[in-house]
Amino acid sequence: MKDLKGKNVIVTGGSRGIGLEIARAFLKEGANVFTIARNGDSLAASVRNLKKDVKPGRTVAGYSCDVGNREGIAGTIRQIASQNGGIDVVINNAGMYVPDYFERQDLEVFERTDRTNYLGAVFTTKAALPFLLERRRSAIVFVTSGAGLKGIFGYSSYSPTKAAVLSLAEVIKQELKGRGVQVAVLCPPDVDTPGHAEELKIRPTECNALSESGGLMTATEIAGILMSGFRKEKFLIIGGFETKLLYRLNGISPRFVDFCFERLIVRSRRNNSKKHPCPVGRHEA
Repeated sequence: MKDLKGKNVIVTGGSRGIGLEIARAFLKEGANVFTIARNGDSLAASVRNLKKDVKPGRTVAGYSCDVGNREGIAGTIRQIASQNGGIDVVINNAGMYVPDYFERQDLEVFERTDRTNYLGAVFTTKAALPFLLERRRSAIVFVTSGAGLKGIFGYSSYSPTKAAVLSLAEVIKQELKGRGVQVAVLCPPDVDTPGHAEELKIRPTECNALSESGGLMTATEIAGILMSGFRKEKFLIIGGFETKLLYRLNGISPRFVDFCFERLIVRSRRNNSKKHPCPVGRHEA
């Protein structure tokens, strides 16, 4: 989709980080943008921040809702469509992650992450699809992760949800072929966001070694990569050289990627053992 002037765009998880910058990028293209987020205060502050990027005659507005609430997100989508004359683009960006070792992570985290990351995308897309199909041209974007291309140490509650979103997008792309709906998937690496800053405080030490090999980008850079791929109607839009390399190498030789990851993990544990009496990875009562 090349011409976004006057299009109605929904961005879930649009109050900060990647979602905020994606919303800004679409506003700069002349679209009307409607962001959805759980935290009402954060949402209101982000809308005020975005207003400086609104083109004349266009609008930006925020709607407080949890994408994991099936009835709530369906009602919010209907409200946006009825108040603004339909929907042209949906960006499924809302997500959460709590890194930890699988053996000690609470099952509640798995349930909550799945409900937000995967089912949230299902609920949002399902509610929006009838409105998207009313348009001659429309689009659905799913924001996944490099961790959805390859299972990553410390992300047992997160990686599978992002892999599921990628698979969902592949199915929807096939089913809607020829019906005017563009489908795209954005796979960013680690991104310098408030959520990433919080993640650094709690994630396993081994994750740091893997993360350093994958690079760090800004949310603005990722939004720019999305817009470039979106205009070209690409399906898989991968952010960063390292993430592209991971995708290519894992497609050719998963065993080689596993070997590289294992070496980084062993090195991380060896370095950490010099600072702690017990190696990282052992969890003794």
